[in-house]
Amino acid sequence: MKMFKRYLLHEKLHIRFGALLAVVLAALLGAWVVSYLLLPEGFLRGRSAAQALAGGDLAGGSVWLEWLRLLAINLGVVSVSIIAPNLFRTASDYPLGYVSTTLIAAVFGVTLGTDSFAVSLGGKLLPTLAILGSSGLYEIAAYVLLATTTVSLARYRLVGKWGATITPLRTTAVTREQVLSN
Repeated sequence: MKMFKRYLLHEKLHIRFGALLAVVLAALLGAWVVSYLLLPEGFLRGRSAAQALAGGDLAGGSVWLEWLRLLAINLGVVSVSIIAPNLFRTASDYPLGYVSTTLIAAVFGVTLGTDSFAVSLGGKLLPTLAILGSSGLYEIAAYVLLATTTVSLARYRLVGKWGATITPLRTTAVTREQVLSN
């Protein structure tokens, strides 16, 4: 795992992106297969925060208003669950946004495996490459890109069980005061 950690925290964005995308796709596929085999159809229907926010009808009866609503929901998801958590690192030094991105992908996998969409697909979706035609997979990839591009935002480390203690990260950045004192 230490070797893989090196790729997740690599200084080059494309390497971090590829490593996290592999982890996230494994979580998505694993959740998809397990939920397809073990969970009943519609298991999450009406129970997820995204469905509660999106609702089941067009916003104001307009496609454009619906598009704006979905854009706002996605920006909110990104801000609250990926960018803000990237201010923190886990005790193992992983950006917290990596965890939430992986969880979002796993929930999407369960949604696929149980056909828990607000508008049913007509049955549980067998894990196939048909997912490449779904916008959800590309949203997940965008979340991964955002999580990997914002790792430098980290300011604190969660220490102890369940992050009982929050400690500031040591930074190698040059502060304004250091520049002015020279």
